[in-house]
Amino acid sequence: METLKRFDCPVYGIQRIISGKYKLRILWDLQHGPRRYGEIRKKLLTGISGTKAVTPRVLSGELRTLVNFGLLKRTDRGAIPKRVEYKLTTLGESLVPVISVMHKWGVGHLVRDSVLRKLGLLSVQKPESEGRQLLDGRVDEN
Repeated sequence: METLKRFDCPVYGIQRIISGKYKLRILWDLQHGPRRYGEIRKKLLTGISGTKAVTPRVLSGELRTLVNFGLLKRTDRGAIPKRVEYKLTTLGESLVPVISVMHKWGVGHLVRDSVLRKLGLLSVQKPESEGRQLLDGRVDEN
């Protein structure tokens, strides 16, 4: 496992650790418990337009990096067919609240209203001038 205490700038360090095509989504999805490789791969395909496949090489690389940084634990069950499971370590779990803040910001500023309504996160549509009312009571003025 690589040591995380090797950066001079905390923002640069975080950027290096979580940069990549799927790392944030992997960490976010594993907050609900361990998952097998195939489950992680399927989950990554939901909610993204455009991409229809996650290449095994890219996903394996992302998982390996997260394991090397100590954010995930990889458990090989030794069964045939091969059964490998990934779960968040304590260090990985400590990132979930950080990702949660980014998730909330994304819901408020990046996700289309039609998607929010479908997910039940947006209440009755308000006129443009009033902003949009999120179900948690906040009003998004943008």
